[in-house]
Amino acid sequence: MDIVLITQPKNVQNEAVIICKLFDAGLEKLHIRKPIHSLLEISCLLDSIPEDYWPNIVMHRHIELVEDYGLAGYHHADGEDIKVCSGTRSQSIHHLEDLSSFNSQLDYVFYGPVYRSISKKGYEPKVPLSLVKETLSNLSKLTVRPKVYALGGVRRKKIIPLAQAGFDGLALLGSIWGHSDPVVAFRKFNDFYLESVKNPILA
Repeated sequence: MDIVLITQPKNVQNEAVIICKLFDAGLEKLHIRKPIHSLLEISCLLDSIPEDYWPNIVMHRHIELVEDYGLAGYHHADGEDIKVCSGTRSQSIHHLEDLSSFNSQLDYVFYGPVYRSISKKGYEPKVPLSLVKETLSNLSKLTVRPKVYALGGVRRKKIIPLAQAGFDGLALLGSIWGHSDPVVAFRKFNDFYLESVKNPILA
């Protein structure tokens, strides 16, 4: 399974420093999602991050920054028309039926919430995980399909159930940024993931 981290929508103190430490701790892909921030504000954040990390960053909303900074790709909001860009193309999906009618241009999608959201109050699953598992099982039979990442309420204890449901990856937000030390939280999550999912005895 892949693990991606989504930024807090608002500014975080020393955010660029924390992001660098997260990459050093093993984070492979970061999604920058700051819906109320301007192009200039996001550019300033990127300028504060060493360019060695830029190829591991996916952008939300400001697609022009993907080209300007050589970023990993662009993430589309639910319902947003798929745009042409370099790198990966991904999208958020919040309705189960939309998983079955995915756009073939996408490399991966976020589906959720799969559990009660940690960061968004009142944001809860619309369907039980058993139905999601059935849909993912049908998708797995296709030759060409995007990967599906679980979003919403993804804690350490949920890793194995989500892997068993057939998800290809996990999208984290509240379980990391809600911690007083996001780097420590990520290390604990990643260590548990490596032990549980990659250890055939535990998985």
